[in-house]
Amino acid sequence: MIFDNLHPQAKIWLYLSPTKIDNDIQNNISSLFKDFVDNWKSHGLSVNGQLSFIKDNLLIVGADYFPNGMCGRAVDAQVRFVNNINEQFNLDLLNRTNIAFLKEDSIIVHNYSNLDALVMNGSVNENTIYCNTLSDKNSDEIYLPFGESPFASSFFS
Repeated sequence: MIFDNLHPQAKIWLYLSPTKIDNDIQNNISSLFKDFVDNWKSHGLSVNGQLSFIKDNLLIVGADYFPNGMCGRAVDAQVRFVNNINEQFNLDLLNRTNIAFLKEDSIIVHNYSNLDALVMNGSVNENTIYCNTLSDKNSDEIYLPFGESPFASSFFS
């Protein structure tokens, strides 16, 4: 699980930065998130929200489990929060064409449009560890072999 203090079915959003998010920016974002989560509500109830950074390129927002899901306004508020920090710190977090792989102990970010070339030249294969930014539950695996990713069927038969 990504967040030990949230339900396994808690909603998560993963945001990928093509550049590393340094400690000062992480601290600033964490402070802004604390202010945000103090007022974050869904269906009139306070949201137990969490924030995490993984390997300085992934920002993950989690919100505890609501049996009927989170209301649209709560989800929209979270996206606005990320959009604001995206603009404030020039991070490119909302670019869903970014795709990432784990190499040694670092996250390497590529544009999805380059994926064909990466597979063709052998930089990416079925065993390359993919950062699953499509995860949406706290219990989801963030790292998968690329051969198990949602994109694998386009490249491997």
